[in-house]
Amino acid sequence: MTQETSQAQPVRARSPRLGRRLTRYVAAELWFPTLFTLLGLTVLALAVQMLSLSDLAINRGLAFGDVAGLAIYHVPPAIGRSLPIAALVGAMIGLGRLSADREILAMQAGGIEPGRQLFAPVTMVALALTAAALAVSLLGTPWASRRLEAELDQVVREHPAASLRAGAVNAYGDFRLEAREVSSSGDELRSVLLWVPSIGETFFAEEASVAPEPGGGTRITLDEGILLTGTTPPAYLRFRHMQHVLPPANEARSPVDRLAGVPNGELRALERDAALPSERRAASVEWHRRLAFPLATLGLALLAVPLALRGGQKSRATGALAGIVATVLYFALVQLGNGLLRRPEIPAATVVWLPNAVLAVVAALLWSSLLGGPSRPRWRARRRAARQVEPGADERTRRLPLDRYVLALFGETAVACFAGLLLAFLIGDVIDNLQWFAKYGSTVGEVMRFYAARVPVLASRVVPIALLVAAALTMSLLSLRGELTGMWACGVSTLRAVRPILVLCALLAVSYHAFHNELVPRANARASYLKRTEIKNGAQGAVRTSLWYRKGSHLYVASRLDPLAGEATGVTVYELTPQWLPKSRTDAAIARHVGDGVWSLIDPLRVEVADGDAQIVDTAAFAELGEDVPAEVDTSHLTLRALQREIHEVEASGYDATTYRVDLHQKLASPLACLVLPALALLLATAGPPFWTPSQTLVLSALQAIGYLLLSGVAASLGYGRFLPPLVAGWGPIALLSGTVGVLAVRSRSQRG
Repeated sequence: MTQETSQAQPVRARSPRLGRRLTRYVAAELWFPTLFTLLGLTVLALAVQMLSLSDLAINRGLAFGDVAGLAIYHVPPAIGRSLPIAALVGAMIGLGRLSADREILAMQAGGIEPGRQLFAPVTMVALALTAAALAVSLLGTPWASRRLEAELDQVVREHPAASLRAGAVNAYGDFRLEAREVSSSGDELRSVLLWVPSIGETFFAEEASVAPEPGGGTRITLDEGILLTGTTPPAYLRFRHMQHVLPPANEARSPVDRLAGVPNGELRALERDAALPSERRAASVEWHRRLAFPLATLGLALLAVPLALRGGQKSRATGALAGIVATVLYFALVQLGNGLLRRPEIPAATVVWLPNAVLAVVAALLWSSLLGGPSRPRWRARRRAARQVEPGADERTRRLPLDRYVLALFGETAVACFAGLLLAFLIGDVIDNLQWFAKYGSTVGEVMRFYAARVPVLASRVVPIALLVAAALTMSLLSLRGELTGMWACGVSTLRAVRPILVLCALLAVSYHAFHNELVPRANARASYLKRTEIKNGAQGAVRTSLWYRKGSHLYVASRLDPLAGEATGVTVYELTPQWLPKSRTDAAIARHVGDGVWSLIDPLRVEVADGDAQIVDTAAFAELGEDVPAEVDTSHLTLRALQREIHEVEASGYDATTYRVDLHQKLASPLACLVLPALALLLATAGPPFWTPSQTLVLSALQAIGYLLLSGVAASLGYGRFLPPLVAGWGPIALLSGTVGVLAVRSRSQRG
């Protein structure tokens, strides 16, 4: 008997299962944050599209139904891009809620191993989301892309002026068109520059009009125009009227650019039978992406359990942040794969599925460590418990001044909101640019340099929204803990409780003014420069062809530009009058960058216009071409001083600068959003009892942010169309919100009084 006992092996007790009811409960806890995250990302994408399309309905003659249809066609791609993110972030939030409410601890107390038993409900939710992602990727996105392309073609045919903007270069195939002033309807132009590629010359005209061409394309009529040639002898030609038919704006798109809307069967046929190897490879990449990206939903969702249980999540915000970080790392792998696509010897399928393979390995290792690894040392748990019951902790908390306590809570929440939203915006921006990066074979280094300049731009968009959400969540947490009620019981009014938050937001608004209007425009210009030169032209060694851009009072043309080598060939530099008519023309076979924006011209020939005649004159061998090569005048690239200078120059030349003035007033008003939006959120969150729950507060904050963005976009469009004065268009949304804050503050004081 003793011998038998000594040879017996210890039997490990089997972990109880969750049971059907508890499994459904855990799955339900995962569904709500997942769907909420998916809805938030989709609504945000739709709001951004509506902002860009609102001007088409207000000023360019498109029906609101057509504009809404264009925006809705962006929804399936947005859902497809957001589902993997929502799967991981939603699961992390749900598991974080279970951990924060000690429900996972209760499972462990009941003998249930969360690492084993949570696998079933998480997998059930993940499989459902993966099936939805596959349906959207294989059916919804191609259909929406085809419909969107067809609708855009129809818009271009019926409203060729819909995309014209003052000071912006508009591409029609290889043609380039720029006007200093564009009417609100877009069909009347003043001070027009038109590049005609067939003859390699630029036409200048005082006025022009555009209209749809019955056979397709856009008919442009130039009035009172000039052509200045650099021949020997030079020619200065004036004409009263000239008409030309420009090709459709999207005619130059190659079949590779249209792959997003190709049905699955045709895509497989292209992958097999396309004439060019590059087209076959592009079709193969598109097909495997339609499968790989949705299946990443399953892998990302399965990461949630080991990340949540090993990380000791204490709140939903921490879980969301961990999920966003994991998603960022996944998309970093996707971008690494895009860089590898430059090498044709590597199979496209291998490159596209590489991130999923790494994701599967990481998930397997984490699960293996979770299920079979040693348990967390007990001393860590004891140390955390000791900190929680440290003697005198509650007394010190109570002795903290009210302002410091509220500011500390608001500061922690604001930092978490800012980090989470910045990562979310960064992921969304990467996803939006993913196909663009892949098209030009961008390397990881190029993308990293681009986003090093891009991050300040994204941060400027996040700051007001982060302060809004943080303010609302702070008040919601205070009310949830009963502290807000305690303040009222002690005679502390709502306005007194939120005063420290408002003071901090006011100080941040002052700092945000300099950040948003000085640093961000420079960062935006830098990011655009990197996007146009390093990334867009990376596949061709950063070489641009048919360069055509205006900077200030000069127009620069080059048949070939290599910005990395600092050399351009076939260079022409026009000096323009205030009416954008040619004053002189300088031609050079080659131009080399000397430094600080100065270029050396080889064998230059200069032609000047005097008394309606063109003459060859001596010229210097150097020209100020500038270090950057902007393609358009974009006010997002201009600081306040530069924008004011541009307005002065435009109006001094007798032109309408309404568009620029609207943008100027919006730049001046935007810092106040850092104060007005949190103030509105604070007053709404404290409008009780009953008070808003944290989930309701997040929904309310999202609605406020989206409402402010839409209101600003509509006001700007009305300003561009001269329906509102620039001052009202720029300051109106902030003034309206400020008035709402004032009314709520008076109402709150009267109710508490």
